[in-house]
Amino acid sequence: MRPVTVTQVNEYIAKRLRDDLNLRGLAIEGEVSGFSRGGQHFYFTLKDADSMLRCAIWGSNARSIDMKLVENGRKIIVVGDISPYAKGGSYSFSVRHVEASGEGDLMAEFNRIREKLEKEGLFDKRWKKSIPVFPYRIGVVTSSTGAAVEDIKKIITAKNDFTDILIFPTVVQGIGAPASICENIAIANEVSRSGKHIDTLIVGRGGGSAEDLAAFNDENVARAIFASEIPVISAVGHESDFSISDMVADIRAETPTAAAEMAVMNTYELRDEIAYHRQMLITSAKQKIDNSRLLLAGRTDLLYSNMRGKISEARSTVEKAMIMIRENDPRNIFRKGYAAVTRDGSIIPDVASVTAGETYKIMMRDGSFTAAATGIRKGQTNDR
Repeated sequence: MRPVTVTQVNEYIAKRLRDDLNLRGLAIEGEVSGFSRGGQHFYFTLKDADSMLRCAIWGSNARSIDMKLVENGRKIIVVGDISPYAKGGSYSFSVRHVEASGEGDLMAEFNRIREKLEKEGLFDKRWKKSIPVFPYRIGVVTSSTGAAVEDIKKIITAKNDFTDILIFPTVVQGIGAPASICENIAIANEVSRSGKHIDTLIVGRGGGSAEDLAAFNDENVARAIFASEIPVISAVGHESDFSISDMVADIRAETPTAAAEMAVMNTYELRDEIAYHRQMLITSAKQKIDNSRLLLAGRTDLLYSNMRGKISEARSTVEKAMIMIRENDPRNIFRKGYAAVTRDGSIIPDVASVTAGETYKIMMRDGSFTAAATGIRKGQTNDR
């Protein structure tokens, strides 16, 4: 038998698939899983209880499709064609039309739990705790081997050299995942109460299909997050993924990386900011000191000027007083030949105060003598 090449086989199969009219214009019902986007194109898996079919919505078809219908866990009806890929030996379903069907099992359970917890008030904002701005210790409840934990450690250590990280290795996918998540949230709170205080708890995992993320839609996990004394950041999957854990947590992060970003402050930037403000404070203080010195110097000069002015005024007043004293000094009058008449130490101011026969002291420039009044004449006289 002459062998054929792999390419020949794949091209033959691809041709048979393209030529089969039964595989064109098919309407298929199934549940959406693993929805993703690449550029203008969309990819997902359509599944039922036993099988899965890879599907693609090309950008040219997406414009005429209500993409809100294509959601993980939702049951939909798609219309399109089987599209073989000869080079890869595979095929997918090229979707041209989408319409709603009943809810898928995952979506139905999601909505049941959401409605139940919402009625109980577990999503109410009044229960939301604030995330500490400057945490000393961060707890992380996630798989110890996944990409999420490495991303979280990398982000935190890159922007913060103060905060410690405690990893609580957790099963985040599969049958035992809900119990593991609940157990580690409880352990983290016990550790925090025992003295090794944990400021913030990140609970989550990286991206995956709806089935992969199902543990974070579990009712017990939601109640464990709600009961946590430690503020919880929920970080489940990618930006487009939304879980019950996100609704009940104190805050939702779009991804584990985003959770790490919001959990800690950038201590390096903080130090730079402190140094900047310290320098600004020093500069401002120096400017105020210099301004105060200038103001003090100006006021001191003004004070000295005022003092000099007042001293000059006082000196002038004193000099005037000295002149008046000198001019009114009796001794200066005595030098002109005048005398003063006293009795018992008192000046006799006028003739009316003189008594005939009494003895008076006559004070002159160079001495004094006593004299008795022998005759009194009132009024001015030119007698010499």
